[in-house]
Amino acid sequence: MKRILIADDDESIRWVLRKTVTGMGFAADLAEDGEQALALLGKNTYSAAFVDIRMPGVEGIEVLERVQARKSPTLFFIMTAVHRPDVAARSTRAGAAEFITKPFELSSIEELLRNVARESSSGESSFRPEEREEWSSARIVGKSRAILEVFQKIGKVADSDATILLLGERGVGKELIARCIHDLGGRTGPFVAVNIPAIPRDLQEAELFGHEKGAFTGAESARSGKLAAAMDGTLFLDEIGDTPGGLQAKLLRFLQEREYAPVGSDQPLKFRGRIIAATNRNMQKMVSDGKFREDLFDRLNVFPLRVPSLAERKEDIPLLADYFLQKYCAVLSRPPRSFSKEAVEELSARPWKGNVRELENFVQRLAVLSPGKLLRRDDVVRELTREKGAPDSSSSPMEQLVEERVREFLRRLGPALDSETRLHELFVRQVERPLVKIVLEATAGNQIRAAAILGIHRNTLRKKIAELGLAPKARKRKGA
Repeated sequence: MKRILIADDDESIRWVLRKTVTGMGFAADLAEDGEQALALLGKNTYSAAFVDIRMPGVEGIEVLERVQARKSPTLFFIMTAVHRPDVAARSTRAGAAEFITKPFELSSIEELLRNVARESSSGESSFRPEEREEWSSARIVGKSRAILEVFQKIGKVADSDATILLLGERGVGKELIARCIHDLGGRTGPFVAVNIPAIPRDLQEAELFGHEKGAFTGAESARSGKLAAAMDGTLFLDEIGDTPGGLQAKLLRFLQEREYAPVGSDQPLKFRGRIIAATNRNMQKMVSDGKFREDLFDRLNVFPLRVPSLAERKEDIPLLADYFLQKYCAVLSRPPRSFSKEAVEELSARPWKGNVRELENFVQRLAVLSPGKLLRRDDVVRELTREKGAPDSSSSPMEQLVEERVREFLRRLGPALDSETRLHELFVRQVERPLVKIVLEATAGNQIRAAAILGIHRNTLRKKIAELGLAPKARKRKGA
């Protein structure tokens, strides 16, 4: 039986929580202060612990900090009557899974315990990628053929001064690729990124090339631009496809001559450094439509490098998800966590239209919102459902949950759906097996009680147990 620790100096709180915990099938141990809590935590293994912040002797957060230093598997739920954001923040930094303010609703405690029970009995095992050195560079994570081809091209061009044009959908990591090229090229100067459409149009030229004092209204002093800042380094021109016509002509001359003049000056300055541009637009179509200068495109397109979408490197999704989870647990001071193998399978099956950036944002939300140390398939599905604006799947009607699963299954089948002939049997079996399994678990294997609950004859239940592969495996005798 899974055990829960309840540590609070208030006897009434201990009593209420003990009744709730034992009523949900857990064993409960009680502690009146921090010292007793530490002693019990050192002696026993707990699935979760409800710990009050203010207790005699050792306070709750200190209990948590001491135990977390030993990398305890226990989930900690910190309780307090103090409604202060700094206390909540300190609890989170110390590694608390949840921060509970008193007086609390028993329904919220029961929901936390249900999550603990699901995590304990889910049967999902942790996803553990191989050593990171085997599948990542300093900036890029992945081992798919698509990303390895990008690495190979980076290796060929990093040492040269050739202008590079990075092409790819939004969120694929074009700036990370540019920074990787800069790092490998051994430049002595800095990496300077310029997002062209983010600069007001009337300031774009001055921002890039710099300006002299009095060059325009408001120019009270001379100022160096981004080109000067990137000297002997790398200038990264992001969203180059959104460059307005007037600036396109200026950039063309700069790329042809490798020199520029600040606004208000006739004195040309030489530029020494690497130029990398990036866009998610179809540049050739823009040229044919007259929206982008063909001669400028030719100057930028010396070494085109296409960055693959996440759909083209699905085998990298588990590695990326694990990398982002570890990153944000550290950044956000959350306890170390991992995905289950089933959770990364769910992530890998999803269409990430926003590519790596969308996946990163999603994992960051999971790192903040999920209470468990093992993030399961249900955690992923629940957050994806919320993200789409649909109701929380944990409270959705059964029919709606089944409908969502069927839709997702059919989407994955795609054209293969036309050749499927046993779909009814497949889904009936998928629903029937977990139903029979859970009822048997709830009745401790008592087939008479289980058959009565299911509303079927005992002989029918025995037959289904055999058909569904739920019969317990026979133990080998000693010496056999």
